[in-house]
Amino acid sequence: MLYLNQQDYPDIPYPNNLSDPASKGATNGSIASSGCGLCAMAMAVDHLTMQSLSLEEAVELSCSVKANLKPGTDMKLFGKAAADAFGLQMTVSDDPEEMAQCLMTSGRAIINVGGDHDDHIGIFSDVGHYVLAIGYRDGEFCILDPAYRPTKYNTEVPIRAEKVREEGIFLYTRAEVIMSDTENRSPRFYLFHRKTDLK
Repeated sequence: MLYLNQQDYPDIPYPNNLSDPASKGATNGSIASSGCGLCAMAMAVDHLTMQSLSLEEAVELSCSVKANLKPGTDMKLFGKAAADAFGLQMTVSDDPEEMAQCLMTSGRAIINVGGDHDDHIGIFSDVGHYVLAIGYRDGEFCILDPAYRPTKYNTEVPIRAEKVREEGIFLYTRAEVIMSDTENRSPRFYLFHRKTDLK
């Protein structure tokens, strides 16, 4: 099963935040700095199809549909374009039960976390970030984080260790943690299925 860590790809350019031409994303953006959404989608394509979406192809697709005009990636545009290209169906939801059902019926879900804000400490990131949910069992969601580091969920921000259980790169957490971490985002979840699984 494919896992991609965006930090491994500082040399793949990803121009983003093009609405601000002087921004760091526009002038020096890369997969490492801004490609979490591209990594999450590339993993989903690999898990759900017999095809692959390279990161270079993901950059090209994001740029072609103008999903890179703001910082990072507009998943409403990019996710739909990728779904169309690979025979997937994308729906959006704010309901964790719908996400759980998606995962239990062979789907994948990209979670749109919002980072630190007001009095909330971001669990999956201190800024806006996408992570990929790959499974659900016994009340826990299994998640792959494209920006995983061995220290991210324990020593860097100690409260994260209370919210996330680690088994190597596989992260486990409950719906209430995800809902809190996405409360400033809409939609919260991008759900992907093979069209053939929906018949």
